[in-house]
Amino acid sequence: MLKKIGKFLWRFMVIFSFIVNIILVIVLIVLGLLIFDIKNNVAEPLVMGLHSSFVGLNDATIDWTIPVRTTIPLNTSIPLNTSIPLDTNTSVVLTESIPLTVSAIITLNGERVITPVELSLPAGLELPVHLSLDVPVNLQVPVNLEVPVNLDVRAVIPLSQTQLHDPVENLRLLFEPLSRMLGNLPGNFGEVGPFVSQVLSGTPPDLLADTPYTQNPWPGYSITAGLNYTLTNETIPPENVPLLTGIVPVGGIPALDEAVRPMDYANDDNPAAANIRAQNDLLARGIDPYYWDGSLANYIISPRGVAESGPPVDTGTGGVLPPDTTAPPTPIPPQTDMGIQPTPTPGASG
Repeated sequence: MLKKIGKFLWRFMVIFSFIVNIILVIVLIVLGLLIFDIKNNVAEPLVMGLHSSFVGLNDATIDWTIPVRTTIPLNTSIPLNTSIPLDTNTSVVLTESIPLTVSAIITLNGERVITPVELSLPAGLELPVHLSLDVPVNLQVPVNLEVPVNLDVRAVIPLSQTQLHDPVENLRLLFEPLSRMLGNLPGNFGEVGPFVSQVLSGTPPDLLADTPYTQNPWPGYSITAGLNYTLTNETIPPENVPLLTGIVPVGGIPALDEAVRPMDYANDDNPAAANIRAQNDLLARGIDPYYWDGSLANYIISPRGVAESGPPVDTGTGGVLPPDTTAPPTPIPPQTDMGIQPTPTPGASG
């Protein structure tokens, strides 16, 4: 009985194994026939589409006109302490009679006699005069009016010059090696032979070499940005120029990432170690982390940030802000990796 059961199990396992092998062979044949369709129509559009989108997002420029329509109330007084020069010809009117005593020369019978004569200028007489004097003015001029504001403020902001560049650049680096590898792999059965020959000859092709796609991954935009903008070359105020932190994107798979940007791995270095040095250097220079670690928005809306930038906030304690419990900056542990890249300077390659 046991012998019959064992024989049955053996035959079942042989038949089952044969069926499974047949199915696997059929699946492999189908995959082999469809592998290039999967590569050309699924993998490449997906990976290169994501990579291209991140390149386009980094290269994008916000160009928008913001209409400002409002009124500004102006209620104040302006001190006026000056003198007004007055130099003019005018007429004055006498308000009362003015007696005059003058000497007159009278000729009588050929003789000249000097004698005093009393006259009177009547009230209401107009006299032409010339005025030349400085009139002192010292007063407070009240000003109470509504000043209309009618402005069209145009903002042209290249995203590559902002902190948005850093996460977008990091996403690009994640897909950059994959997009290059897919572009350098065979795309049809006719390319398989030369590819295998190169591998067997000991000179395999460089799968991370540039391809026509990686040289121009983003074709352009459906609308323009910066057209007829005349302030492009205006100098940025020195107090608004951003500081280069020295932090770089962490990238993706280290081995592939090193092949794409070897300069960040030179001399046994790597982005994580470079970022630790940059972060500690920023702390040593007294630059608070919220300026470069992504927490600036939280700081601005915090009680401390509001207190430094505006009037106190009513916190239910009579308008008095609670004490600041923010801990002083401390060095970041070596294993921490912020993954932020400094704002690039104009003209720098991405």
